[in-house]
Amino acid sequence: MTNKFVSFVILLAFVLGLAVTPAWSSEDEAIANELTTLLKASRAVLVQNKPLIKNPQKAGIGVDKFLSITYSNYEKATGKKFKKGSGNIGKAQDQLIQAIKLVVEGVVSGKDTALDPQGRFLPAIFARKTATQFGQVTRGQMTLKLTTRDEYLVNVSNKADAWEKSVIDGKFLKQGWKKGQSFSQMTQHKGKKAFRLISPEYFKKGCMGCHGGENGAKIHASKMPGLQGQLGGAISVSIYK
Repeated sequence: MTNKFVSFVILLAFVLGLAVTPAWSSEDEAIANELTTLLKASRAVLVQNKPLIKNPQKAGIGVDKFLSITYSNYEKATGKKFKKGSGNIGKAQDQLIQAIKLVVEGVVSGKDTALDPQGRFLPAIFARKTATQFGQVTRGQMTLKLTTRDEYLVNVSNKADAWEKSVIDGKFLKQGWKKGQSFSQMTQHKGKKAFRLISPEYFKKGCMGCHGGENGAKIHASKMPGLQGQLGGAISVSIYK
């Protein structure tokens, strides 16, 4: 075997190695999944504690208790105790927790009264406020967004952008797509290179009070009620480069 041939084989292996290397790091994926899980765990606190929805100032759940329940939900979802990660993962966790604290403190103290028309601190309102606050804490370097199918849109700020809509319609709603499987891609977003991950969400029993039956028909853009088990929306994460 000649030296030239050996060199060619080494070069070819190197090039092929580069060709299959993803445009994003495994850390990006880990951060996005962690943020999604933590947001779901914190939002579930409201589903589990109806007084916090109906009268947040008198529910007896402050920031510390809220986070304690969040971490318990996280453990149930992942099978492991919540633990702060190192490096960028730990930083992202801290930033989301800071956002959660600011939102919960604002509402339970009565300083933030921008709730629903009945004064309720709905899970969707918590998630939207937390996502907005998270973007401010990260100074726009990372964003979280709750989005949905056009027919189930309630708040215009949650409307899916072109990329989110393409994934929801072209993947999540297609027969054969594994239920619960997320999709990620390195793409352009708002004029910048970004790693994006979107995770589908399905209507559960606890969602039906607002999104099912007559209530769902009233609030959804399509006037159609949501059905338990049906794709209801998604959590979208963007990490800018």
